[in-house]
Amino acid sequence: MTLKYIYFGFAILGIFLFFFLLKKFFRWLQTKLDALDRNVLFKKKELLNIFKFITPRREKHILKFSVRALRIAISIFFLVVYLPFVFSFIPETKEVASTVFDYVMKPVQFIVSGFLQFIPGLFFILVIVFITKYLLKFLKYLTGELEREAVRLDGFHADWAKPTFNLIRVVIIAFAAVICFPYIPGSQSDAFKGVSIFFGVLFSLGSTAAISNIVAGVVITYMRPFKVGDRVEIGNTVGDVTERSLLVTRVRTIKNLDVTVPNSTILGNHIINFSKNAAEEVGVILHTSVTIGYDVSSGEVIKALVKGAKNTDMILKSPEPFVLVKSLDDFYINYEINCHTKNPEKGAVIYSLLHESIKNELHNAGIEILSPHYNAVRDGSVLTVPPENVPKGYVKPGFKVEN
Repeated sequence: MTLKYIYFGFAILGIFLFFFLLKKFFRWLQTKLDALDRNVLFKKKELLNIFKFITPRREKHILKFSVRALRIAISIFFLVVYLPFVFSFIPETKEVASTVFDYVMKPVQFIVSGFLQFIPGLFFILVIVFITKYLLKFLKYLTGELEREAVRLDGFHADWAKPTFNLIRVVIIAFAAVICFPYIPGSQSDAFKGVSIFFGVLFSLGSTAAISNIVAGVVITYMRPFKVGDRVEIGNTVGDVTERSLLVTRVRTIKNLDVTVPNSTILGNHIINFSKNAAEEVGVILHTSVTIGYDVSSGEVIKALVKGAKNTDMILKSPEPFVLVKSLDDFYINYEINCHTKNPEKGAVIYSLLHESIKNELHNAGIEILSPHYNAVRDGSVLTVPPENVPKGYVKPGFKVEN
């Protein structure tokens, strides 16, 4: 019995000796780490290209943290394994030793038995992952062929290929996850089910707006109202489409501002695409209005407006610009000049040049640009019609003064 107590004493001293040597070793290791001035783990070019953010100083911090964590882990493992051995020397602590040993072995046995039971399910999951991976690779290859129009399907447009692949990929991955779910360890436990329900409810409550935008994005994709690069007007926003996703569409305005428009908003608004028909022979018609008094000949106004449009850069000479008399208002005539262009994305510049050109032509023709208003005092006023339309023998009336 005395000999066992002596062994017990030596075993306790062994604990202090182990921790003394462990401390010495890790202190020596820390000094080596402090002296590092270059990468050790990430010194290969391939790793440096992937982990560019890991500088020598950051790697030193990572290694120091790893060393401290390793020291703690070794200490805990030593105590858990060594203390039952120490307590087994004397009868008073034998039960404590067996209890501690049971505490250690139960989780180990649970993990080992659980892993052995999981092996058949693991092979099933690996087969599903393998099939899913190569099915997606095939669909990605087919998508590339459809985008390049090497493969054609009746009624299927090339710009539908990528969004369709993204949708099918989500469905396939979700289907594979549903099939693999029962084979995941712990998936049948109440805790796992409770967490799944919690996240499902949380996703349902928090993603209403996101889901509506995704649905709208899918609808817009297959409506094909515009593509990236088109000049569009969505609500009050005019600009070029720079990005299109399932959630939002980004438009860069003529003032170089990026506007992010939710897809649900786009679906609820009218969409004007200025670029879609610009490549056609007649291009897109730009138009602007000017109001001139009744005393100016309409022929002269129309001639000046057409000449001004023809002299404007980026306006097509054929088809020829044309003028519409939009309305005969109370005091003036509203003329609308219409001209064709193949550069609708430069609409703001073209309109500025067009306004300047028609202003100059009207002035050169001696036509004053104004919208006259009249007071209803008819006596003494000349007829407000073009001179060539004044009746022969017309005499300007004088003012009538009655007693």
